[in-house]
Amino acid sequence: MPTAGGMTEPDIVINGRALTFAEAMAVRVAVGSMRIQLSDPAYREGIGDVLAGNYDRHLANVECTMLRRTT
Repeated sequence: MPTAGGMTEPDIVINGRALTFAEAMAVRVAVGSMRIQLSDPAYREGIGDVLAGNYDRHLANVECTMLRRTT
């Protein structure tokens, strides 16, 4: 698990390359930000409720996986 200054980020591997602490943080923040954006009714209306619901459900699964601590 990447760490810096006592903080930890999830292990994320894309195409066989492990992301650095900063890259993993950027991905985690992007996922959370997109979920916040999906809570805006106007945004959901713009992309359609079905697509917004699918995005939110899958992003929630990714977010839970990233935040789950394993030892």
